[in-house]
Amino acid sequence: MKPLFRLPTALLPTILLSTSALSLALLAAPAHAAPPTDAQVDKLMQTMNYERMKREIVQQMNASTQGMAEAMAGTKLSPAQRQSLQRSMDKMMARADQLLAWENVAPIYRKVYRDTFQANEVQAMIDFYGTPEGRSILEKMPKAMGQTMQEMQPLMKKMFEQIQQDLQKDIRQITDEAPPAPPAPPVRVTVPEPPPVIVNQGQ
Repeated sequence: MKPLFRLPTALLPTILLSTSALSLALLAAPAHAAPPTDAQVDKLMQTMNYERMKREIVQQMNASTQGMAEAMAGTKLSPAQRQSLQRSMDKMMARADQLLAWENVAPIYRKVYRDTFQANEVQAMIDFYGTPEGRSILEKMPKAMGQTMQEMQPLMKKMFEQIQQDLQKDIRQITDEAPPAPPAPPVRVTVPEPPPVIVNQGQ
């Protein structure tokens, strides 16, 4: 059974490739470097070809949504109903494409990069991804990450099966244990009242 959703690998170059571009810049960074400007962040996303990454994200979202819709609908839909469903999905993907347009996500990227990186670090990424080697890595990284995730599927499957077995064993052990004895009722201590004081009025 195919998973209903896959992590968009187009997002991974933005996260993973930053390490290689920043390794030297971090060592030479001044103690009080200025944060990057909005223009620097915009230039970085342009250099990393954000529009291409956005298209890949939408394409993978479309594939995941189609798989989800087919799993939910099964064989109950007629050809006409499937065409209607496809038109609905096309509209959803068009909305997703508009939502991920740069003018909508730019404030998010600018804030995150301003809060995380320094200006010289962002410039180092711009310089690196502007080289032929940097552009080549950007092109190849989605394929490398996709293949890595595919190769890891057997390992992940084995790991989750083991987790499931361990959980089932622990739950059985917990539920089979005898319930703890109820707490003993509180002991009521009766303090005798002091004898009445008799006052001799004849004195």
